[in-house]
Amino acid sequence: MKKRNVFTVVTLSSLIVMTALTGCSKSTEEASSKPVATGEAKPSDSGKSGEKALEPVELTWYYPGTVQKDAALIQEEINKITKAKINATVKLSVIDWGAYDQKMNVINATNEPYDLAFTSSWTNNYYQNVAKGSFAPLDELLTKYAPKLKSSMPAQFWDATKVDNKIYGIINQQIFAKAYGVFIRKDLADKYGLDIKTVKKSEDLEPFFDQVLKGEKGITPLALNNEVNVTLPYKSQFDTIGDQFSPGVVMIGDKGLKVVNQYETPEMKAHFEDAKKWFDKGYIKKDVTSTKRDQADGDMKAGKYAALINVVKPGGEQELKSKYGFEFVSAYLEKPIVSTEGIISTLNAISKSSKNPERAMMFMELMNTDKQLYNLISHGIENKHYVKVADNVIGMPSGVTAETNSYNPNSDWMFGNQFNGYYTDKSQVGAWEATQKLNNEAAYSDLLGFSFNPEPVNSKIAQVTTVLNQYLNALQTGTSDPNTLLPQLIQKLKAAGGDDIVKEKQAQIDKWKASKK
Repeated sequence: MKKRNVFTVVTLSSLIVMTALTGCSKSTEEASSKPVATGEAKPSDSGKSGEKALEPVELTWYYPGTVQKDAALIQEEINKITKAKINATVKLSVIDWGAYDQKMNVINATNEPYDLAFTSSWTNNYYQNVAKGSFAPLDELLTKYAPKLKSSMPAQFWDATKVDNKIYGIINQQIFAKAYGVFIRKDLADKYGLDIKTVKKSEDLEPFFDQVLKGEKGITPLALNNEVNVTLPYKSQFDTIGDQFSPGVVMIGDKGLKVVNQYETPEMKAHFEDAKKWFDKGYIKKDVTSTKRDQADGDMKAGKYAALINVVKPGGEQELKSKYGFEFVSAYLEKPIVSTEGIISTLNAISKSSKNPERAMMFMELMNTDKQLYNLISHGIENKHYVKVADNVIGMPSGVTAETNSYNPNSDWMFGNQFNGYYTDKSQVGAWEATQKLNNEAAYSDLLGFSFNPEPVNSKIAQVTTVLNQYLNALQTGTSDPNTLLPQLIQKLKAAGGDDIVKEKQAQIDKWKASKK
């Protein structure tokens, strides 16, 4: 999946909002990315034959989301499985989206014991937490306690999670060949005669958005919220390095891998000017800076938006239909590529404070290989929160909607291997295989496998993050004039050490390039 968008994760390398690149050749030694069935582990199995029976433990797992009414019931059912298989119970600790960053910062800063946490480049920042020593290195744990999970993805994907040549993040397997585009409600596209095949760039949406403004009372063309978002695609794609928003990116296709400060590029200025134009035209809500994620999400379900920007992928229209109740049509606004950012956008990490890192990794092995467990946390209990409508396809129980369902988190991409999940619409069938094919056949970024170590400039990254939090949202939502605000942002970034971050990224890339020769 943004820093964030209203509904899902996005990457700054694509410069687009909401929940939706020429590369090196792939290794011939890539492992299959097909889902792996779990074995019948027993509480006496600890990952190594001959070891004594496992002692009972409780694991704590933090992740962002909206607390579900039946969360306790789901936790109880999960623990029946984990107790039998690895003699562990799991405490699911869901933190509201808007509070997740702040609360995890406090938890990590105070060294509060916990076991697992969702992390990415856009929330509970992966690289910053690694630099601060909050996460445990996972290489040995993966090999010993999660061999099926580790072998289910190519080595290059795991390389993308490395910092100083060590893995700190457990990849949630899904679409990695990220390409962002627009999703438009089909009823409105049909009403105004929009041929989705004609949409190739953001400007192609403007005539349709104008029709919506003129003909649809109470409908805003583009869904957006007040988190740090990106509303439109840049005129060129960037490959981010480390922290998603920190200064220093490489333009996609630049074989020289020159690092530039994206905020000083013509593409960035054009992006902010487009955002301002869209805001002034009314394509974006006037109160966007006070619109929270959950509110925007609810407004989408209520039909108050015409479109959103998200990752375009096989089955994406059906996923959104299941979530919002509308049929959608979609169009790519950029080319798909497998990048480091695409891989680290959804991870789970084991805390350095964990008293049971081995058991935490055993749990992650189950979450990524046991279909029953994965679908339980993703969709709930059969015949209560969903019903089977076909083999591997589920729907809502009779009389239940997405809004009234007592367990419907819509965040399966945070929990494990999405290819082990049920389809939520018959038209989705085959999407997992198509996604795996896309992952395998898309171009790889020239930076895939490079991992930035932020430690030499960690204090400066913290300083520029403060600056970006002050300026970026107003620029990305189009609520401020970039001709006035962007020069201020650039000046403040320089004063905070942005140029030094760019230089450090370039030095590490140059060293990495030299090591490959």
